[in-house]
Amino acid sequence: MPPIAHLRRLLLAACLGFVSFASAQSAPAPAAPPADPRVFGLLSLIGDELNIVIARGAKADGTRNEPLPVAEPMFDNAAIQAAGTGIRKVIPRAELAVLNTRSQVLFDRQRELFAEANGVMKIPDAIRDALKSQQATHLMLIAKHSGVAQMHFAGNSDGTAQVEGLGFCIDASMLVENSSTAAAQRGMIAPFAYINVSLVDLSSSKVLKKQTIAVTSTISSARAQQSNQSPWLALSAAEKVSIIDRLVQREVGRTAQEIMQAAK
Repeated sequence: MPPIAHLRRLLLAACLGFVSFASAQSAPAPAAPPADPRVFGLLSLIGDELNIVIARGAKADGTRNEPLPVAEPMFDNAAIQAAGTGIRKVIPRAELAVLNTRSQVLFDRQRELFAEANGVMKIPDAIRDALKSQQATHLMLIAKHSGVAQMHFAGNSDGTAQVEGLGFCIDASMLVENSSTAAAQRGMIAPFAYINVSLVDLSSSKVLKKQTIAVTSTISSARAQQSNQSPWLALSAAEKVSIIDRLVQREVGRTAQEIMQAAK
């Protein structure tokens, strides 16, 4: 695969605008209806890296992973914004308390630190204290999900790859059907988002609702400038960032709204 330094530089330089939500201490406007008594803490742990999965063959034999670190919190910010919007579509005056972190320990050990057993989530003391300081009553945790991505190729065949969090699966050997022309073209790049979104009652640590996001799409590498180039070049660095950002915003926003409707 060609060097990915260009994308790395773009990721390091990019910083999506972050809209701060009202904290628990914000005073309501005069004569406004009372806010919901619940305060929803928001924490995203999906955006420390893009998981680049290079596969060969329909069953992904010989798959290897090349994680691409992401220094800026762009994807976590996008997830938090989308979750906040989803919550407020159900509870318009919901109070939101945002937790920002770039702690690599939290990203690396999130399954252990936020482990679930019998419907109860373990929450690190530091996170619980931060939520308590914001008077949060609930936590919406946006975490990585690991699973098998299903990709559809030409000839009614399916491809699979083990993926986690955010990233792209690349396969230079697969025939991919062009949805516009129905013609088969060799090579594909598949952006994916594999995420768990959980709503937790902080008084009991009970998981009130949890939903898994597992979305992927296949893009033909025909856009690569030369037929012998890697499918990685089918999208520019800016397009790769934009695709993942849109996936996060769309899927996390939709899922947060569904969770809140179910948990009302």
